[in-house]
Amino acid sequence: MAKPFENVREQLLQAGIAAGHVNRYVMELREHLADLTSRERTNGADAGQAAAKARTIMGSDAQLVQAMMDRSPPRSLAVKAPWAVFGILPVVAIFVLIFLIGMTMMRLTFPVRTQLPTEMTSGYQALLAAVSLFTTYLIGPLAAAACIAVAVRQRLNSAWVWVGLVLIALLCGLFGFYTPSVPKMPYHLVTLAYDNGHVSPAATFGLIGLRAGVLFVLAALAWRTLRNRQPSAA
Repeated sequence: MAKPFENVREQLLQAGIAAGHVNRYVMELREHLADLTSRERTNGADAGQAAAKARTIMGSDAQLVQAMMDRSPPRSLAVKAPWAVFGILPVVAIFVLIFLIGMTMMRLTFPVRTQLPTEMTSGYQALLAAVSLFTTYLIGPLAAAACIAVAVRQRLNSAWVWVGLVLIALLCGLFGFYTPSVPKMPYHLVTLAYDNGHVSPAATFGLIGLRAGVLFVLAALAWRTLRNRQPSAA
């Protein structure tokens, strides 16, 4: 059985009201409904009658939605400025995170900068492997998941969500933390494919396209699936 006031929640979210504000309002409504139901039970009504009368006293869903709208509640930033939430924020966050990780790793590996990872101690090898895995394969899915979570929470169906997923896929295809595999090859933050010790443009673009494409397809499937499962207001 659906919890009371879910339709109120959906209408307010679809109207662009901030999800946190909507959730608090629905909790208040449920607490008030429980109080009214308890009062009716005290007056001698059975459980079904008490619940029905309490719900009638509170008013229809449309009245409750309008009561909230009359308060001029805050609108979600994702609704007011989707270009910032899904366009600018992911780009800035990924750039800053990759840059900070890169600079930190450069400092940590400075004492062994002349060694290849295979020549380093096990501690350095484990650190490099973990950071490379995180930057190459986890930042993108985590950023896409955050983008989708914001859209689902606010019941959005905006083209900006798709823009955000495309940008995340492209950036995470382009950037990561890469360790040298041959002597004199530097650590680098841009995706590069080497052939006989030299950068291969064709292989590089192919690798970037493959990584970006796989991430975007997976993110797009997740977004479409979750969006289709979103409840709709009656």
